[in-house]
Amino acid sequence: MLIVSAHQGYPRLLNSGADLLEIDIRRTKDGVIVISHDEPRPGGKHATLDDVLQAAAGRIGLQLDLKEAGYEVELIRSALERFPPDKVVVTTEIGESIRVIHEQFPEIRAGLTTQRVEPNHADFIALDQQYALEEALELAQRYGIKVWVWTVDDRRLMEGFVNDRRVEGLITNRPEEALKLRRARS
Repeated sequence: MLIVSAHQGYPRLLNSGADLLEIDIRRTKDGVIVISHDEPRPGGKHATLDDVLQAAAGRIGLQLDLKEAGYEVELIRSALERFPPDKVVVTTEIGESIRVIHEQFPEIRAGLTTQRVEPNHADFIALDQQYALEEALELAQRYGIKVWVWTVDDRRLMEGFVNDRRVEGLITNRPEEALKLRRARS
């Protein structure tokens, strides 16, 4: 079944019905893991990982989009204190982070955010919708690579990806729409 991940949805999409809530993960200079796409500014207001873990536990799974390396073990341990392994997924552009996660937590799925389809050690690749073209999806299928596509908000594109069996996951700001399309596909 297609996995639907609510893109940057904390706290707005906690109750969207999506399978996962995608959150961008960084660490402040004083070591606090926070939700932030960009490098946290000193004194800036950011939700902490603990805030999200507490709010989301039992309601929705998590897609932790790791923006920097060096605290993977701490991150996953914190998530596993409140979530079962099948409700935690990591995406990142950092191949070394995927290696560390697989070594320390083989039960956690880790996906490589990339622009190209090529063999790698990740459980899946996450392609921006502009790179998830027919040729890329065919190549992924040939290599046996699972594909997640992000950030798909256009209904026509969403419908195409939802109905394409080569796509395992869809990351969107419109999870309710993706869920309707997924139900219609069944």
